[in-house]
Amino acid sequence: MSLAFAQMKRRSAAAGIAAAVAFSTVAFSTTAFAQAPVEVRWAQWKTTEVGEKFMTEVKAAFEKDHPGIKLVLVDSPFTGFHDRALVQHQAKKLADVLMVQVDWIAEFADLGLLEPLDSFIAKEPKEFFAGIPSTFHQQWRGKQYYLPLETGSVALFYNTKIFKAAGIAGPPKTWDEFAEIARKVTKPEAKIFATTATLATEPPTNMTYDIYPLILQAGGKIIDSATNKAVFNSPEGVKAIEWYVDRVNKDKVAAPGILSNGEKEKRANFASGNIAMMFEGPWGISIQKQLNPALEFDIAPLPTNATNGTMVRGSMNTITTQSANKEAAWKFMRWISGPVGANMWSKGTGAFPARSDVTQQDWFKERKEVQAFVQQVGWQNAQSPFLGMPNAVQMNKIMTTEIQNVVQGKKTAKQALDDAAAEWNKVFAAAK
Repeated sequence: MSLAFAQMKRRSAAAGIAAAVAFSTVAFSTTAFAQAPVEVRWAQWKTTEVGEKFMTEVKAAFEKDHPGIKLVLVDSPFTGFHDRALVQHQAKKLADVLMVQVDWIAEFADLGLLEPLDSFIAKEPKEFFAGIPSTFHQQWRGKQYYLPLETGSVALFYNTKIFKAAGIAGPPKTWDEFAEIARKVTKPEAKIFATTATLATEPPTNMTYDIYPLILQAGGKIIDSATNKAVFNSPEGVKAIEWYVDRVNKDKVAAPGILSNGEKEKRANFASGNIAMMFEGPWGISIQKQLNPALEFDIAPLPTNATNGTMVRGSMNTITTQSANKEAAWKFMRWISGPVGANMWSKGTGAFPARSDVTQQDWFKERKEVQAFVQQVGWQNAQSPFLGMPNAVQMNKIMTTEIQNVVQGKKTAKQALDDAAAEWNKVFAAAK
């Protein structure tokens, strides 16, 4: 064999080895890349509320069911969460999945933060979306932008010790019964009052409890969804506000500090044991047990007038328009709002589930303190007008200020509601 031929053979063999090594390296890299999980970042405020241990369990359960997806928990305190989301949107740093309150849906959608979910929902079995209360089928501008994580309606908390001492057998079922009981239990000399009227402008959600349910119960409506206009300044709405103001000014059944009392004061007053009744959601159960473990109270549906009615609130999940992994983000949202995830979330946090197939389970039926909320969720007048309010914070403040005007005698109920409706309609018009 010539020297030249031998060298050529060695070069050929070396090239073959190099090619084989290169091929195996590429194959390994491709396989490793294919196996790398897709990352879904979930921005929420729940880790600090329910604890890292439980959130880690949720993460592990989801990833077990979806091995190709890595869930990253991005936690921030609820205070300031709304404004942080807006800043992150401007900086193009939004997470894939963003938790929001009902009040933010329309605003965030109009600002371009949220991805419509209709195409994803259309691919799911009908029972998936049917298991979510009809309140949360409400769309904004003809599109569905959210799935509920947890929910709750406003019901009547009542102090059973005060009721028993006054010889009252059970909670009021009508407005007339409420007024009668309120007058009977109120004893200012003993600092016992029927209720805490919450007319502080902060937080703006105060209207959720004291005012909006009454308008529905009187037979009125808050918003006409067909025209996107305020319609609470109807005869029914006027009747509701007049009834409320009579309880405050005429019967004087509310605790002092009407214009400065908010949710915090209301809950603290009820926990003290000196307030007979409180309008509150299921989230208030754990709050009361923390504030006063010895407090004796029960929960009933809200009293009715011309009809029934309650407000529904909740925490929602949304997919952001900046998400690079929208399909994976949907898989997480579908899981956490589906039967498996919703069941785990409700059991682990005590939150009221936003699925009927969870509330119908035996373990949930054993929770007697929440059955009033189960009953109310099925009401036709269990509504969440916030989902159709393009600037709910501002609109709630407008309403609060006008109800304050009625309580202080500055305006009639009709004048105040007309003025509030005019301001709301300016907000609607500006959002078109």
